Amino acid sequence: MRTRGLIALAVVAAMLSWAAAAGAADAEGSAAEMIAFVRQGNIWVARVDGTGERRLTDFGFCGAPALSPDGKQAAFHCRGNQDVYPDTGFGQIYLVETAGGEPRRMKFDGILAAEQPAFSPDGKSLVFVGLSEVKKQGKDDEAQVFATMSVSIADIPSGKTRTVLRHKNSLLDAGYIYSHPAFSPDGQGVLWQQSGSDVSGGFQIVDLKGKALFRFPSKGEDPMPYWGPSLALDGQTVLCYSPATSDTTDDTIYVVDRKTGKSAEVTTGAGPAFVRNGAAIVFERWTNRWTEKASSNLWILELKPGASPRRIITDASEPVGAMLRK
Repeated sequence: MRTRGLIALAVVAAMLSWAAAAGAADAEGSAAEMIAFVRQGNIWVARVDGTGERRLTDFGFCGAPALSPDGKQAAFHCRGNQDVYPDTGFGQIYLVETAGGEPRRMKFDGILAAEQPAFSPDGKSLVFVGLSEVKKQGKDDEAQVFATMSVSIADIPSGKTRTVLRHKNSLLDAGYIYSHPAFSPDGQGVLWQQSGSDVSGGFQIVDLKGKALFRFPSKGEDPMPYWGPSLALDGQTVLCYSPATSDTTDDTIYVVDRKTGKSAEVTTGAGPAFVRNGAAIVFERWTNRWTEKASSNLWILELKPGASPRRIITDASEPVGAMLRK
């Protein structure tokens, strides 16, 4: 199922031959040349070459940014004291113009708290992890909190919400069940990361009614985690990563072929995101990962033979590009 060892970039480029063609036509577009990222709990944007950094928030406790397809808006969640729903650790989703302005909190029908947003291809909807029907059992230190977790889609202007996946009576201490949902480029599917309280789990692709279309790894007992999936324009190639589980291992970025169910290593790093409409990826690399001096920087890798990663932004994490567009 897995290809061990670093695969030559020429091989990866051959697997992603769509990337250069897809990116060339749109590489000059402003959205294709923009990323959002997190620095010290605030949301920032910059060009993919690392220039033009601008801070969009100043109240901290924010993460999981997403860019609209046109690059004009950023969505993100915050976990400040006024945002976290009691006893859950969950926050709320906000929208802000990337040109600057006051972030506004989103309200979704039937959802008490929400995190990890991603835009639809038309920019009119968000998919996110939602929380509702919270119940608390027990008292003080022995209390346990249960809730209904969901992957939900909301219309941005109206807040009208529909559920793609739902898991009732989830014990929140055991993990959030769903994580990092994202739309497929055609808007007809949703990718989501299986989540738990430990470093495990893969990802799935489902249709908008929640029907499973693809799962990786195919065997549930496979202990290797594959996180943060995003789908290429070809509808078959999934970009993801496996987090390091100790100081003797590295975060590793993979591409997974839906047709064959096989994966290939791209480079070391975490949290990869397509940029330049699929012609490159931006990702984070950590230094002193397991110490108090841990820090993360952002790197870019062009998906073409002979390319090498290049550092673009320091003291940053959770990079994201605009939705891939045909």
